[in-house]
Amino acid sequence: MNSDSNHSCFDHFESDWDEVVSEGDAFTDTETSSVVDRPITRRSGRRRRAPACLRVDTDSSDGDTSDTSWRDSRPSHSPFRCARTREAHRHGPAGDQTWAAVNHPAEDPEPVHEWHEMNWQPKNLPFTENPGPVGDAAALDSIEPKDFIELFISDELIQNIVDQTNLYADQIHAWKPVTVSEMKVFLGLFFLTGIIHKPELDMYWSTDEMLATPYFSKVMSRNRFEIIWRFLHFNDNTARPASDTDRLYKVRPVLDHLVSKFREMYQPNTNICIDEGMLLWRGRLAFRVYNPQKPIKSYILCDSETGYCFNMKPYCGESAALKDTVVSLLDRLAGHGYRLFMDHFYNSVQLCKHLLDLKTHVCGTIRKNRGEPPVIRDLRNADLRIGETVMCHTENVMVLAWRDKQTVKMVTTCHENNMEEVEVWQRGHQEKIATQKPACIVEYNNAMNGVDKLDQNIKYYPFVRKSHKWTKKFVTYLLQISLFNAFVIYKAKNPQGNCKTLLSFIQSVINSWTSREQQHPTRRCRVCARNGLRSETSFYCKSCGVPLHSGNCYTVYHSKIKYSA
Repeated sequence: MNSDSNHSCFDHFESDWDEVVSEGDAFTDTETSSVVDRPITRRSGRRRRAPACLRVDTDSSDGDTSDTSWRDSRPSHSPFRCARTREAHRHGPAGDQTWAAVNHPAEDPEPVHEWHEMNWQPKNLPFTENPGPVGDAAALDSIEPKDFIELFISDELIQNIVDQTNLYADQIHAWKPVTVSEMKVFLGLFFLTGIIHKPELDMYWSTDEMLATPYFSKVMSRNRFEIIWRFLHFNDNTARPASDTDRLYKVRPVLDHLVSKFREMYQPNTNICIDEGMLLWRGRLAFRVYNPQKPIKSYILCDSETGYCFNMKPYCGESAALKDTVVSLLDRLAGHGYRLFMDHFYNSVQLCKHLLDLKTHVCGTIRKNRGEPPVIRDLRNADLRIGETVMCHTENVMVLAWRDKQTVKMVTTCHENNMEEVEVWQRGHQEKIATQKPACIVEYNNAMNGVDKLDQNIKYYPFVRKSHKWTKKFVTYLLQISLFNAFVIYKAKNPQGNCKTLLSFIQSVINSWTSREQQHPTRRCRVCARNGLRSETSFYCKSCGVPLHSGNCYTVYHSKIKYSA
């Protein structure tokens, strides 16, 4: 590291003199012209007593101080004036720091003598996996998209949905049981609503020339589609134990089945990331997040290269340490040399050490009071010139602050302390300008977009419909993720396949699940209908085109020139 542009992490504590704040630097009361020693706390708006500038106790062995309202965050040799930093948390893009501390409390920094600024070398963890499809996905030899989606949405899952839907509907009124083949037709049409967008569901069966979509009425009647949607169910309410507190009980069979398939079918590439997935829900829900952008939140681990969703864990209002959440999302990936990228909501120095013990590298931004050294913790924008860095490291963890437009603070266990040249857009220039950025920031920007790729692709063809039941909306969200995961595996197995885009892949699945050759549609037997019986058949006379039961009905109908009962 260049010693001219980077500060020592010990200079802040080795100062043998006290910085004196001039009268011009002190806060003044415009009415009384007296120095005000009660700075305003942004969060509450109330005043709390604090000295105008903190005196650094040079006799303290660890450099800590008893009053943290104001402090000198510059080294003694700095050419800048005393920089004062509020200890109160700032509200950055990630939201309130206090809210994050519920699951990830502030950590005490490592002792000062364990932080160094020279001779940093990351620990080498070899990557020991072969990325790509595994298990049943690797064994699948097919070019048909429907075979890939059925790796996730299998007949077993559909049969469970069919059973629960029939059970729920029978509890309410008389009901014609739905079958697996009919449920596939229903799901196929449901996927099609993500490609053909209409504001109301019944408009897909409209006979208006301007709005008509004949394919829907050819495959399934409007009434049948709507009644299946009305009674669509995923778990037996009557079998729920009185002591059960699982807030996801109503969707648990579908959630567990699909997430287990996500983990079984694919091995991610070296770089993986954890971020939050969002599903808009404005109804009443016990574990809804009070954020207008993501009321139903899920923690998702994705492959950074493809966006494949390897694991997910919906947030349902239960308090749990973020360390446990991260480790549970890693699942079988721990111990194989993966490089995990996370934002400052998750990261801390202690978590980096814990994951390194699990043979997993970590890189990401870091919040204040997450175990970083004081010289990094107390930096403000004014303390660094643009392009300047400050670095400290322990034996296995490096923490770095770099000034761009704002000060960016990073923690990493897998990057060296070097700079890379990148091209960026700058105001006033017609072309990209070459600039230097720390290597960890460059790779973080490239690898942290795995969940964003997933969100972007499922938003192209959304078939999530408005519903009074959050369970239906959440399950359709899972089905969207399943379609994208199946497409990733399809592309890995068939690089030259016919379906080059997600759109063509979904269209092929819809065609396979809704084609008349596959579903064997049934119609009312003409003879039975004349006799007042509601009996349907999949047989019909090839010459007449009339639906008839084989045997007696066929004979009776053709025994007369003009049949009438």
